[in-house]
Formats: sequence, structure tokens, C-alpha cells
Amino acid sequence: MAPERKLTVNTNNPLIEAGHPLDDVRAFRRCLGQFATGVTVMTTQHDGQKAGMSVNSFAALSLEPALVLWSIRRESGSWPLFRAAGHFAVNVLAEDQVELASQFAKPGEEKFGLVPWAVGQAGSPLLSGTIAHMECSLEQIHEGGDHFIVVGRVLRYARFGGEPLLFTQGRYAVTQEHPGAVQSTTTTVSASASAVDAAEGSLMRLLHYSSHQMSAWFDEHREAEHLSVAQFRIYGWLRTMPRTLDQIKQLAYLGGRDADDAIADLLDRGHITCDEAGVLSLTPIGRERADASARRVTAFETERFQGISQAEIATTRRVLGLLAHRVAAS
Repeated sequence: MAPERKLTVNTNNPLIEAGHPLDDVRAFRRCLGQFATGVTVMTTQHDGQKAGMSVNSFAALSLEPALVLWSIRRESGSWPLFRAAGHFAVNVLAEDQVELASQFAKPGEEKFGLVPWAVGQAGSPLLSGTIAHMECSLEQIHEGGDHFIVVGRVLRYARFGGEPLLFTQGRYAVTQEHPGAVQSTTTTVSASASAVDAAEGSLMRLLHYSSHQMSAWFDEHREAEHLSVAQFRIYGWLRTMPRTLDQIKQLAYLGGRDADDAIADLLDRGHITCDEAGVLSLTPIGRERADASARRVTAFETERFQGISQAEIATTRRVLGLLAHRVAAS
């Protein structure tokens, strides 16, 4: 057998990790996470039982006939109900439905009590507040390794206003027009123009723009620490106090599997511990790493906040703190 050739790819982006998928499944999942997707909740109902699960494997398949597909783990407890029902609904989540996405990543029917919903024509639950519904009949099931590939025929669709919720690199995100996008057939939007548009828009738009731009700028610093987004956020939240895994997922806006993988990695490294009650804490070596990341954050903020007075920064922090408390209390 000929020896395996090592392929060198010319790129300006630094290499973070590489290897064979079977050698490190968690690392391979992080690679898959580089592809940004939308977030959907698949729902069905059969014999008085409901099932719903967050899915980001959804994709369009065909227009004529109207077919879509998604995948589900073979051992999923929800699969028997989806199969027996013979129908399902695709609920495309809006940007403000992060909590809903996290809840539907867990098992159990009680999550349907978290959001208003109506029964679709085929019998599947249609969740309120989403930006699209597609009611489907179960058309085909294909073998796909440790998953089933589910093909559905769209019987009815509905599209609503709003922006989509995205998922990439283990974190939830929102859409934002690229600074280099073409605004019209003759005019190109510059980065400065996009910033002006954000500043002149609603407070929500300004918060989204600033948050995601700051995150994008900080990515090179995070990568210099050889940390994934999930690991970096977990260090940050555990640095302030011990927390449960569910609290980490909620505070850090992480997908369930990505949070689980990051926690497993940090446990393997001896950077965190988990007690009998499921509470996660930093170990001494983990705290050293978290403190190093915090110092990098402080240096980054000092650089980016140049020219902004301490009084203005204090006011901004106070306003954001008030908003955070209102969100927590809602």
C-alpha cells in the first residue's frame, strides 16, 4: 500500500487542528462546526404523544417535487414517534429563540409548554414566533452511518418576517450584512458605511453589530490561546463561580453537544472538576488558564476602547448590566 501523502494547503488562516475523523471524534465535530447553519426544531405528534428536537442538519433537497431532508441519531428516543407518525413539521427559529433551541435539544414533552403552538394540517405542532413553517409527509428514510437521513415532501409552507437564528463553531449567532456586500447593482457598501448604518439604526441593531464585530476581532486572540469558542466561554463563566452544565449552556449560548464536548475536553485535561451534584469548578491549573484568557481580554478591550472615556465605559457597562438583569428576570 502506498504511503499516505501529506497535503499542504496554502492559506492565510492558521491551522488549529487536523487528523483522521476516527482518531478524535470531538475534534472532527469542531471541524464540522466551521460550517454555519440555521437552527430548526422538528416536531411531530402521534397517538397523543408529541416529539420535538433542535436540528441544524436541515437542508433543501428539491423544488419539483418539493423535498427537504434532515438527519436524526439512530438511538434517538424521538425517532420511533417521528417514524410512526409519518409526518413532521420544520420550524425555522428566529434570532430571539436561542432559549427555545436549547430547550428542544433536551428530551421530554414538557418543552412544548415553553412556547405557544398550534396543530398543523397534518397534525404536527407549529411553534409560534418562528420565521418559517414547513409541514411535511415522511417520504423516504436512508441509512447514514449512525444517523437516519429523513426525506420529507413539503405539503404546506408559511414564511414570516424576522431574522434567522444561526449556529456555527459551537455558538449561536445572528445574520449581519457583510461590509463588502453589494447594496445595489452599482453601489458597494464599505465597512465604514455599515458601521454608520448600524449606529443610525435601532438599539438592537447596534448591539448586534457591535457584539458580533467585537467577537470577530477577538477570534484571532482566542485562537492564539488554542481555545475553541466553547472552551473560552466556559473558562470565562467558571472563573466567576462554579456552575452546572445547564447553566453554562444557557449563559454561554452554546449548543448541547458542543458544550458537552468542551466540558469533556476540559475534564480530560484536568482543568475542571464535576462534583456529585453536577456542579463544575475550575481546578488550580484551570484557573491559571482562565486567568490568562481574562488578561488577554483585558488587553484587547484596552486597545479597542482607546479614545472612549472611563465615564462612557462605566455608563455603557451599567446600561448593559441593567438589560442583562431584565432578561434574566423575564
